[in-house]
Amino acid sequence: MSLGCNGYQSICRVERKQSQYQRSSEPCASRNEMARRRWKILAHALQKSSDIDDSISSVQRFTYELVISKPLPFKSQLCFGDPLASWYEYCATIGCESFSVYVRHPSRNFTAVELMGFNNTGNICIWPSEEVLSFYVLCNLHKFAGKSVLELGGGMTCLAGLMVAKYSSAARIHLTDGNRLAVDNLKHVVERNGFACTDRVTHSVLQWNDIRKMPSDKQMPMYDIILSADCLFFDEVRLDLVETIWSSLKDNGVALVMAPRRGNTFEKFAEAANLRGFICTKKLQYNDMVWSRHVKMKQTCDYNEDIHYPLLLVLTKNYANLLFH
Repeated sequence: MSLGCNGYQSICRVERKQSQYQRSSEPCASRNEMARRRWKILAHALQKSSDIDDSISSVQRFTYELVISKPLPFKSQLCFGDPLASWYEYCATIGCESFSVYVRHPSRNFTAVELMGFNNTGNICIWPSEEVLSFYVLCNLHKFAGKSVLELGGGMTCLAGLMVAKYSSAARIHLTDGNRLAVDNLKHVVERNGFACTDRVTHSVLQWNDIRKMPSDKQMPMYDIILSADCLFFDEVRLDLVETIWSSLKDNGVALVMAPRRGNTFEKFAEAANLRGFICTKKLQYNDMVWSRHVKMKQTCDYNEDIHYPLLLVLTKNYANLLFH
């Protein structure tokens, strides 16, 4: 999930120090209001506003340093001919292999209104779950060979899906987010990474309640693999997301859902997915490098496993499918 106003590393101070978010004792409406308040605070931070209440504890967004971003040189920026944005290269190294994609960071400021709402959270920065999911798929590229892939809620980059598109032999990849601003930016990213003249990589706005509005005689496109990073935050769209994954996943398909525990939000989503009929496999330790970084980060005072470390939930429609087990 992406954005960077003059570089995303300096803009993501957000109210998150309440590690459990008091979710076990607060009513749903109160929890959702708290979430919206956080995005409003972050909107002020994005605009370098000085009126943020300093009494609110906050932490800076961090990286596991699995996918590193660096601004493109000035000459390269000129070649891109894009005065409304800065371009970054996102790089990962696995063994002796290097991987990279170009990412567009819009230069404009974003208002609180634009950022609030479940389908706007990806307009902010690359969250740890998206970084880790991107690294995870790069470690498992062979499992995407010949597959159709959908990324849900991928923000302004759909970074994980973009890595799959560029470095795997997946048959087709569809990148989505629920926010028009994100998908407009994604159009530039897809073109700059060399997919403008192919229908193998497509993108569109997809809101998770669209499935409920769809006529009964129509069916959503179906995919072999679905990717989703840090999309479990808002309670009111939990069932919509479960239904979207169910309706978009082929029989024997696999969904890779990555998100931190965040109180009980991860468990509630897993319960809802299980009730819908998915076979749910929760993974705490799913990649040696990710786990090593996690163990190292646990020694630092700013690291909170509950809100930072992404768990992996593998959803399948069939016991026999062991693709990511």
